[in-house]
Amino acid sequence: MSPCGAWPTRAPRRTVPLPILLALLAASCVQFSWERDSRYGPVSSAALAALRPGESDLTQCLSAFGAPLWVWEDVEGGRSGAALAWGWVGERDLGVRVSVPVSHGLAASVDYDRIDRRMKGVVLFFDEGWTLVRWRTGMLRDLSHEVQRPPAAPEEDA
Repeated sequence: MSPCGAWPTRAPRRTVPLPILLALLAASCVQFSWERDSRYGPVSSAALAALRPGESDLTQCLSAFGAPLWVWEDVEGGRSGAALAWGWVGERDLGVRVSVPVSHGLAASVDYDRIDRRMKGVVLFFDEGWTLVRWRTGMLRDLSHEVQRPPAAPEEDA
């Protein structure tokens, strides 16, 4: 007993009755998934280390890495050039999904993905003579923001 002579009270627990919980579980779908996503091969660190800014040219870079995934015009210090990007993805994911039907025959699903958000990569920066100036490695979503694109050309009236 409490000092006041009354039993301590607890807030009532709100629980889902067992028959309702069992009915929901019986009508639901439980999925387990293991996914592996692998696209493109990583750039060889030895090939990257062999590049020499100011000496290596586009031909040497393409021979070492193959065709790039993206190419941008790059303007650095008022001089035109280009940025070429190579990227790769290698992920594993384990998941559990439980779905409970809301109404008869009603289901909705939406999936949106931008591959460059998860893609690691390397961007090579070239001058106007296609000589390597520098390179950067990291997530392509970040590296693509380092490319300095030229201003849009004014539209001409026809």
